[in-house]
Amino acid sequence: MKHQVERERGRKYVGLPEFATVCERIVSGLDLEQERGTVTSVPDERTIRYYIAEGLIQATDEKQGTASVFSYLNLLQLVAVKKLQAEHFPIRKIREVVAGKSEQELETLLGIGQESGTKGDEARRYLESLLTSSSARDLRSAKVESARSPRRSTTAQSPPSQSAGDAPGSWQRVEIEPGLELHIRSDYSPPATSARTRSLAERIRSILNKWRS
Repeated sequence: MKHQVERERGRKYVGLPEFATVCERIVSGLDLEQERGTVTSVPDERTIRYYIAEGLIQATDEKQGTASVFSYLNLLQLVAVKKLQAEHFPIRKIREVVAGKSEQELETLLGIGQESGTKGDEARRYLESLLTSSSARDLRSAKVESARSPRRSTTAQSPPSQSAGDAPGSWQRVEIEPGLELHIRSDYSPPATSARTRSLAERIRSILNKWRS
């Protein structure tokens, strides 16, 4: 059976009201509500305008009269945004994952066009690959910034938990979202397999859940 979003492939929506109506219908049927309820579960016109302003949805240049014409790509972008919001991703990270992706890449992220038994795993693996590459970019950027601005560098001594046999390394700070930072040692290597990436993600999620409680 086709994914609800896939049925819209090739369609265009004239004007924001029509696009918002379709988005509301699609998202309402996908069970993408965030548990904490900190974001709107169903996007309205105002929310969509905000997504466009934030670069989460690509602005459209196509017009019919004075009305903007939205595409299937725009719909995929919006559904991807709601999916990642439901998984508690911050706006900055969502933008990195969604912006510039093709229809096929976004369909892969959403598990569209795959067998029901494998679409969840395939979508998860694809998302993990995007996040891994994004984290690597963040680390490279932090190192470049540290080299350019040595006074603001967060080089520090090894933490107390480090054993005497460990080689010392500099520590870089990467802001995940306001109030949450990731400290990465310069000699750290990201997980080499998707299984290790998932395990690391679960450990981080468990820590955050304990902090929230």
